[in-house]
Amino acid sequence: MSNFFKRFSLLLALGCLLSVGYVQAQELNITVYPENVETLQDNPEGFLEDPLVNGGINVPGNSETENNFKLSEGNVQFGVSAEVGFSPMSKYLNIPLSVGYKGFSLAVNVPFYIQRKAKYSHGYVSAYGGLGDVSASLSYKLQKQSIFEAISFTTSFPTGNKNRMSKGYIVPMGTGSFDFIFSNTFQYRHTHFRIYNNISYRLSGKCKRDIKLAVPYYDEDTVLRSGNEMINYVTSNGNLLSCNTSFDYPAFSWMSVHAGFAVMNSSAGTLYHKHTFSWNDDVYEFPTEKANQAYTSIEVRGAIAFSYWGIDLMCVVAQPVYVYTQNQNIKDSQKFNFYIRLSKKIF
Repeated sequence: MSNFFKRFSLLLALGCLLSVGYVQAQELNITVYPENVETLQDNPEGFLEDPLVNGGINVPGNSETENNFKLSEGNVQFGVSAEVGFSPMSKYLNIPLSVGYKGFSLAVNVPFYIQRKAKYSHGYVSAYGGLGDVSASLSYKLQKQSIFEAISFTTSFPTGNKNRMSKGYIVPMGTGSFDFIFSNTFQYRHTHFRIYNNISYRLSGKCKRDIKLAVPYYDEDTVLRSGNEMINYVTSNGNLLSCNTSFDYPAFSWMSVHAGFAVMNSSAGTLYHKHTFSWNDDVYEFPTEKANQAYTSIEVRGAIAFSYWGIDLMCVVAQPVYVYTQNQNIKDSQKFNFYIRLSKKIF
């Protein structure tokens, strides 16, 4: 037990050091066009469709369901897992670390993006490789006969590089803000079927970006010179409410079939910016206004879960039946979506 504790403590300390290092590293100016930030802020797709951000697309695998109904009432339990996820907006490796005692559980997720996308008016821009937002969650789990209930509070830390550049465009590895997620998970297990429901609310914090632009200007003698325009942005993503419900049938001991729906609603988010110039003392300050992230969607979903040799494979497909978005620059369509997750508990 002591070796498990030492390994968990070492991994947790390493995650904290990485978090601090990346937060400090982001206190830098970058050179981009201002519409880059504003377009990114107006577009909710990358925020809503990334499984590491919204959590709403997740469906429990067979091993996860079995573990939910095997809560320990005695010894302290440690766990280290690894999972790989694929979706249209991201590909990632996630390392969940956990420690549990009776019904309480503390978990830390350390995600690494293999690829992440951001959508602009001309199409998608991809960036490769980078630490995402590390999160820590505290949960209380209750299991009684055929019912499982879990209440969780999660803090997401801005360890992902919010200013990651690719081809002259920002493709952020994280939200750039401290975010807080409250969630409730319910499962009912019957001999021939299972019911799953998750309701979560993500409260988004503020993200600051300092943008430095090279701008030509004429001095008092009408001589063309080069100067800098500094734009200070303060933005926040919309607060996200999601409800995910599914019914699954365990066709075999190693395979189950899922069907269900999900509802997501995001508020508009906010945008503030102030402009200063190197050649004079002028200040242009724009008051905080609503961004265009207001978004509502209803999706029907199907999934197949496989378990073999302790490895879980989850394949989820989703089709929106209703989508409303406030974004006037980048219209989201009712398009087919998918998510694939491969996971394995290491110990």
